[in-house]
Amino acid sequence: MTAVSKTTVKDYLKAAAYYLLAIAAAFGVAGLILLTMHQDVLLGYKTILTTSFSSLPNFALTIFKFTPIYLMGLGFSIPLASRKFNVGIEGQFLLGAVGAAAVGITLTGMPGYIILPLLLTVALIMGAIWATVPALLLYFFRVNEIISTILMNFISFYLVDLIALGPWRDVTAGYPMTIPISSSARLPIIGSQINIGSLFTIALAVLGFFILYRSTFGYELRASGSNPIAAFKFGIKTSYLAPLSLVLGGAVAGLAGGLEVSGLYFRLVEGMQSNYANLAIIVSLMARGNPVALLLTSFFFSMIEIGANAMQRTMGTPYEIALITESLMMLFVMTVDAIRQKRR
Repeated sequence: MTAVSKTTVKDYLKAAAYYLLAIAAAFGVAGLILLTMHQDVLLGYKTILTTSFSSLPNFALTIFKFTPIYLMGLGFSIPLASRKFNVGIEGQFLLGAVGAAAVGITLTGMPGYIILPLLLTVALIMGAIWATVPALLLYFFRVNEIISTILMNFISFYLVDLIALGPWRDVTAGYPMTIPISSSARLPIIGSQINIGSLFTIALAVLGFFILYRSTFGYELRASGSNPIAAFKFGIKTSYLAPLSLVLGGAVAGLAGGLEVSGLYFRLVEGMQSNYANLAIIVSLMARGNPVALLLTSFFFSMIEIGANAMQRTMGTPYEIALITESLMMLFVMTVDAIRQKRR
């Protein structure tokens, strides 16, 4: 092992130790909050950390949470490499869901081997199209991508409402949602609980890592983000890289929406995005935009979500304790990063 690689491994281990300390501090504060509520802290910790592995249905629920969180986190991580913040992953997710629902509802006569790839492709394209608007605004007018993507989110909310209450509305449901997609447009199940959509996360993690860290495009993207002036002087066309990264991120977020429609809800449902976008941004920042590290942070936060729901059922603890814990983790991780930067 070379001196450089030894240094790199040492740096990674040191960073991991700092992050574990930050996570422990977040759980410590959450434990104090549980104490003030006269709850069993150790039982609470056990419930949060073990519920996902207590049964196959609970593990399946964790995977169902993990898949959209990871894919939306990857949709945030790709532009993050160029120092752009794709806050519009929520809207891109919803547009992907709209495209998937449209295919699944209208093309009912097609066999699964045709309609499923078509459905997921349309979802991916819809997410990319939705991200193209802020990308073009950034490229031509230098409009801040945070503002434009947030505004696009609001439009997507109303668009979903319009469709869920429109001609495809399920009149038998007491909540805004469309009629179900055809059975051939639904993802196959692995075993008895988990659909094949979870396999997309592994494939995209590997693909995303090689694109960002083992390709010329990824190198140029990261170079344009870390020092755009130097990158431009070395011949990198920095002007189009950031907008392109937004479009790619939107495509991945759109795919997440398509997988939710095809693998979980089997229809378009108002509010189906839940709080995935907030969690996706947090796990992406904690993973520093690394697609492989994102697997770990996404799964960990999915565990917390499932564990918090179990705590609410068995201990009467408010679900908001999960939101507090997750926010504290991000706060402490950011604090640790700031301290490490000052020491350099």
